[in-house]
Amino acid sequence: MKDASQDPPNAVLRPTSPAVDRSQGAVTAPMMPLAYAADLPSLADSFGNAASALGFPHFVISRVARTRSPCLPRTALEVICGDYPDEWVRHYQRRNYACADPVHRAAFTQSAPFRWHDIVGLSKAEHRILDEARQAGLPGGLSVPLHQPGGSVLLFSLAGPLESVNDAFNARLAYLISTQFHFELHRLTRTRSTKASHFLTPRQRECLTWVARGKTSTEIGIILGISRYTVDYHIEEAMKALNFNSRTAAAVNATVQGLVEP
Repeated sequence: MKDASQDPPNAVLRPTSPAVDRSQGAVTAPMMPLAYAADLPSLADSFGNAASALGFPHFVISRVARTRSPCLPRTALEVICGDYPDEWVRHYQRRNYACADPVHRAAFTQSAPFRWHDIVGLSKAEHRILDEARQAGLPGGLSVPLHQPGGSVLLFSLAGPLESVNDAFNARLAYLISTQFHFELHRLTRTRSTKASHFLTPRQRECLTWVARGKTSTEIGIILGISRYTVDYHIEEAMKALNFNSRTAAAVNATVQGLVEP
């Protein structure tokens, strides 16, 4: 029996059936709720529902950046929202897999949706991460990278059965709901931050600027000449002012509003 994961790498770009066979409603229905989201939690819920409708029961939206320090190059990951199995999330964090995740590596070189099993040049460590992900209930995945100013990537990863991953039409819809999430996040941040932005202090803006550039609190502290605890304080206060629970979301908000330099 043919292994679905062995389809040619470009299969994701070739429709499995003519697009005309899919009704316009099938395209717009999963996307409309995102347009009506009133805040980040409802936007995340709408995205999760849309992903589920495409056959992906799990998803995560994160911001991935590469630190620019030559002494300690690494991948910085901040999760905006998601719905991965709890045990896998704990295992992933314990093993610090963010730095070795092949999906993150591929995100910096890809500009279109890509399937996890199409990633080339996997090391033993990368093979192990994908194998363990399958064992944890993530049999396959499709990721959509949206490259941001400053070199970071807003990464949308949808996980589910291979039949969903290998459906070319799904790749197109996954790209559409990902870009719409980005668009609606822009809308929400513009609406919400008009008043809140006036409460950001110069130091809070400085800290968010470096968060947007992928720096850790320790690195920001070195750059600004303050302790990492002081950095965390300013970031937390900025998050409160912008009404976000994630430092990444706050940095995205501030960048969109032009409050910080990308």
